[in-house]
Amino acid sequence: MSDYDKATLIAELDAARAKIDKTGTSLREAGEEVRRKFDVSARAKESFAKHKPAWLGGAALFGLLLSKLPARKTTVFVGQASGVAGKMGAVWGVLKFAGGLAKPFLGDLAAKWLASRMEPTAPPKDKP
Repeated sequence: MSDYDKATLIAELDAARAKIDKTGTSLREAGEEVRRKFDVSARAKESFAKHKPAWLGGAALFGLLLSKLPARKTTVFVGQASGVAGKMGAVWGVLKFAGGLAKPFLGDLAAKWLASRMEPTAPPKDKP
């Protein structure tokens, strides 16, 4: 191989290396651009910093519109219980009512019983 062929081959290799370096640089830049475009949180922060009054005004308007929406009405349909379940429900209602009426009486009765148990019993005194 002649010196001219070697020099031509070296020049071609250098040109290929420069092209590869240029392609790698452009791919790196494209990757950075894609990464920046898909970073939603950073873009939102940047947008908020640039346009703070517009963001706050929009949020206030959105909150006002939400507050003006009518409340959702829910309707609950309860069927009448029949059979054993209906009878047990009625019995439970009666017991709850009777317990509410008897509560003061039972409380007094329990307090008296507890007081009688708590009274100190004095030992019998010796007669002189």
